[in-house]
Amino acid sequence: MSSLEQRLAVFRQLPLRAQLAMITSSKANNLLNQNQEYIVSLEEIHAECLATATLEEKLAYQKAQDILEN
Repeated sequence: MSSLEQRLAVFRQLPLRAQLAMITSSKANNLLNQNQEYIVSLEEIHAECLATATLEEKLAYQKAQDILEN
């Protein structure tokens, strides 16, 4: 397994709020933001995890998203 595959596998195990924070910080990082394939991979995994999340997880996620947007 490559280093990128390992990082994405670990990312998949993070709570939704941590995933959101990582995506946001990766986009804000000049070096990481240049690798759009990496950002897209994070967003795709995040969307998959969000789609399978419980209602409780989705509510906590929405609260965290609201905080990040304000």
